[in-house]
Amino acid sequence: MNYIGTQNFETKRCFLRRIKLSDYTMMYENWAKYDEVCRYYPFNPVDDIEIYRDKVKHWISNYESGSYFHWVIEWKETGELIGTINLGNVEEACHMCDTCYMLSPGFWNKGIMTEVLEAVLDYAFDRVGFNRVQAEVFYGNDASSAVLKKCGMVLEGIARQKYYKNGEYIDTALWAIIVGDRLY
Repeated sequence: MNYIGTQNFETKRCFLRRIKLSDYTMMYENWAKYDEVCRYYPFNPVDDIEIYRDKVKHWISNYESGSYFHWVIEWKETGELIGTINLGNVEEACHMCDTCYMLSPGFWNKGIMTEVLEAVLDYAFDRVGFNRVQAEVFYGNDASSAVLKKCGMVLEGIARQKYYKNGEYIDTALWAIIVGDRLY
């Protein structure tokens, strides 16, 4: 595997780049504080911008590791920050990782996350050398399941009541793609 870390690149409509500390305000304002963005994650929205600034500082400090992959998604047309995507929970011995992403509600249903995830999967397989990338999707998050399916991921199963959030147990679907699944 090639531990090249988070390198900047672009898709047709977006720049994917390392997060900078100065990004935290726009990240907070565009998605981190919204219930509708965080409802399908095991955490709640951040209600204090200073707490979010500290999270961003922590993420930035991880860039020193070649095995840390976390991008902010910048809309080329305006320079607006519209989301994040990562390759996390790297398991070096197994050549695998997870992916997770968030997108500002104003950019939903435009094919943006499919475009971005396809590029990140190319990065994961072709540049880093992962064999497997997987993603968990909370029950009810049909939009994210559709993105994963469009990107060639396969539904492998359901983890019943895996998370507990806001007083209820939540099932998650496990989606994955292995390098041999990719269509060239």
